[in-house]
Amino acid sequence: MTKKKLSEYRAKRDFTKTAEPSGAAAVRPAKQLRFVIQKHAATRLHYDFRLELDGVFKSWAVTRGPSIDPHDKRLAVEVEDHPLDYGDFEGTIPKGQYGGGTVMLWDRGFWAPVGDKSPEQQLRDGELKFVLAGEKLEGSWVLVKMKNGRFGGKRNNWLLIKHKDEGAHAGDADHILSLDRSVASKRTMEQIAAGKGRSPDPFILQKGRGSRADAVWNSSGPDDKAEPAAAKKPLKRMPVRKMAKSSTRRASETASPDGSTVLGIRISHPEKELWPAVDNEPAVSKLDLAHYLETVGTWMLPHIKGRPCSVIRAPDGIGGETFFQRHAMRGMSKEIDLVRVSGDREPYIEVNSIEGLVALGQIASLEFHPWNCAPLDPNVAGRLVFDLDPAPDVEFGRVVAAAIELRERLDKVGLISFCKTTGGKGMHVVTPLKTRGTAGVGWDDAKAFAGALCEQMANDSPDAYLIKMTKKLRKGRIFLDYLRNDRMSTAVAPLSPRARPGATVSMPLTWGQVKQGLDPKRFTLRSVPALLKKSSAWEDYCDSERPLKSAIKKLLGS
Repeated sequence: MTKKKLSEYRAKRDFTKTAEPSGAAAVRPAKQLRFVIQKHAATRLHYDFRLELDGVFKSWAVTRGPSIDPHDKRLAVEVEDHPLDYGDFEGTIPKGQYGGGTVMLWDRGFWAPVGDKSPEQQLRDGELKFVLAGEKLEGSWVLVKMKNGRFGGKRNNWLLIKHKDEGAHAGDADHILSLDRSVASKRTMEQIAAGKGRSPDPFILQKGRGSRADAVWNSSGPDDKAEPAAAKKPLKRMPVRKMAKSSTRRASETASPDGSTVLGIRISHPEKELWPAVDNEPAVSKLDLAHYLETVGTWMLPHIKGRPCSVIRAPDGIGGETFFQRHAMRGMSKEIDLVRVSGDREPYIEVNSIEGLVALGQIASLEFHPWNCAPLDPNVAGRLVFDLDPAPDVEFGRVVAAAIELRERLDKVGLISFCKTTGGKGMHVVTPLKTRGTAGVGWDDAKAFAGALCEQMANDSPDAYLIKMTKKLRKGRIFLDYLRNDRMSTAVAPLSPRARPGATVSMPLTWGQVKQGLDPKRFTLRSVPALLKKSSAWEDYCDSERPLKSAIKKLLGS
């Protein structure tokens, strides 16, 4: 039952990139119900208020933090249930991940419901009365659900109110917030963000299982930790739901007088602005995104179908909160295929049709990040992706030169490579692999090969390249990121938009285009459809698959 309650929590997070707990850890038993409050410097500063109930933390985002003034009612937006081991999390969620920002364990302790009704019934009734016994907050409180509150919208809004008792201080609403050090580590927000100070004392987990003091994670790539032995068992792919084919979708598009239906999918709030106007370019709406995905879908599909595909969603546009979603959520369109992979009970998103792409656009999925495995087989490497990630002080011309050098190195070992912009400041060099029969190679060998090739390149030009993510060494260098070549790791798909200003796109290029003067910012959601009509980029991609086994032998010189 707890796994079902945490399905939304897990769907919104990529645990290869965030240090947040997945809910798999065993927690310390307690005779009383526990609560935690976490100060969270995300897109907007708020305080996450969490009450243990039925094996999870019921959670609310208190926008201005709790107040000890009974006259000061604080908005508390109910959010998804969190796992109990989240109660020991203190650190930094990477930028680009859901809720990215620094998290402090601001208060914690125990709580108890007040009244004859069970806390579950009180929540259903929309009024939960309780007492807190924390290090900062104490006494009697109430959460009251709003019906059609002044804050509007579809959010599940409540009010957090302090009752009049010895712990209340009228006219002194925010005094309690000035107590601004972690109750678990005594650190400030600045120390937590810098990974300094002592590690937090565990409250939920067994002693020694709490968060590390240096929980500052790089958001540019997955964590480079080996999978546990249990996870190395072959993965099994099991389809859960397949979209039913229909021959009436295009005809049904004419049924919408306002033009907000795309391939039979009704686009709600079609005018919603997902990317704001920039540099004299108009804003990009949700309907614009749907039409873009319809236009480029035929080109995109061969690179994403048959593979789990994570997405980055921005329901309120790139100016609001964005989050990474890999698992399916309740209520997802039937146009979106679902697949289960052994070792994970939650089904993954899989995109096998243009309708599926558009359906994901309807829920404001701005980016598409498929696995790099062979279609229908997560155990076999289907392609290698080399991410050329420059430090902020490196000019793009040097990235172009690095891509050309990498192409030459791959060519020497018999692999054909292709290039695309990332939609950001870097480039991807991609090489398709033979996967059928005995030609297929597992991920251990694929990652080892990619790492060895990049290591050679870095050793030959140590002032230009590096293969470690250490920030202090990045200045003036290009990080050769080969870590995407692992099972369950992802890379942004060709032609995927990016959740960045200007609505840039990861654009496939011919090698003739990869030259000095190339401007990656010219490839946008508005400009790419016309450019694609005239482009021959990646035309021979599927005919260019080569066996990795022979390339490994050539690299090793045998």
